[in-house]
Amino acid sequence: PAAAGSVPAAPAPLRLAQADTTRSDDKVDPFNLGKSQIELLQSLADRRKELEERERTLVQREGLLAAAEHRIDQKIGELNGIKTEIEDLIRKYDEQEEEQLASLVKIYETMKPKDAAKIFDALDMEILLQVIERMKASKTAPVLAAMTPERAKEVTARIAERRKMPDING
Repeated sequence: PAAAGSVPAAPAPLRLAQADTTRSDDKVDPFNLGKSQIELLQSLADRRKELEERERTLVQREGLLAAAEHRIDQKIGELNGIKTEIEDLIRKYDEQEEEQLASLVKIYETMKPKDAAKIFDALDMEILLQVIERMKASKTAPVLAAMTPERAKEVTARIAERRKMPDING
């Protein structure tokens, strides 16, 4: 043992290939190794165990990541399927709504302008705008003329607002 305050000596270099520590078949004879050589070999063995454990952990993590990636890919596929279904439903809904509006337009275009005007005066503005925008101008003009001036003015202003071009500079 080293005396207190003295600097410990550096371990002797490992000489595994020395004639006195090897047998005729070049294997190390553990009985001929010094204490520092045995400690070094033990340290290397411990390090090897640590590295093997790390490798096992990495392999496990890699497996978990692959499984998670597979589940994510499945979920993405499911979500894409749901997205397609929703888009189809929206398209069908829009088509049905357009058919209903076309039917309403046809009804109001065949009515007498005075009768249509009475209904238009009381109709919800959003529905009214959707109907009027789909009507032929030749059918809309007499109906607007028969409406109350305030309501006809409001409808005209709202139609003009809807048809404004978007500001591309802003």
